[in-house]
Amino acid sequence: MPQRSLVALIVVTAGLLVGCGSDDEGLCANAISVPSFTIRLSQGLDNFSEDQYEQLRLDSLDARSTVNAIAVSPEAPSEAAELAIRINQFISAMDDSLWDVSLALQSSDAVEAASVLGTSETLSLANVVDAAVIAQCGLPSTLAPLEGVADTLPSPVIPSPTQTDPPATPPNDESEEVESARIVSNIFGLNLSNDQLTCLGAALSGIVDVSSASSNLAQYQGQFQKAFDTCKIDFKVPVE
Repeated sequence: MPQRSLVALIVVTAGLLVGCGSDDEGLCANAISVPSFTIRLSQGLDNFSEDQYEQLRLDSLDARSTVNAIAVSPEAPSEAAELAIRINQFISAMDDSLWDVSLALQSSDAVEAASVLGTSETLSLANVVDAAVIAQCGLPSTLAPLEGVADTLPSPVIPSPTQTDPPATPPNDESEEVESARIVSNIFGLNLSNDQLTCLGAALSGIVDVSSASSNLAQYQGQFQKAFDTCKIDFKVPVE
């Protein structure tokens, strides 16, 4: 089994606050983590192998369903409508390619739609939508890991290029870790200093997710708490 970092679970852990009400039964029964979905598009369509095409289609439809449900809910955040448009554009472009990624890579519409979904701006929209899901349902479901793909901490995301030209400069691992820590701190509503963000980013990058579908909330909490404790940040991850 591939090792997974904790980022795909961050929004989930942050949302263990309220239960699902009867009025939202449909949404709560089927909601998924939309940030996890958008993160998977951050590397572009060519990151998906042939045996992952069908799962990509199903995950896209589930993400659209979740976002649409929030978009039409009372006091819906404006971000939900914008995110719904982006996901619908991606699904429409992929429908035209019959969800065959090898064909979609030849479509400028499909490549562009996937690139937009993989941007840090879209991830921000997805986090707002996930917060709305959490407010109504508590704990959203996460996407099942794609075979052979490791979940990694989100880095500053750039739209996937349509050409194969290599990046002009090598990635800056330290800045990626700081950005990851900033995402975590924003999700938990923390205002951390630059030194704390640097420490937290490094600590998170060294923690491997060893949880499973049967893991309880205390096991999730223990994994995240270690990073905060390592950096002497006075914060307890909520689990109730």
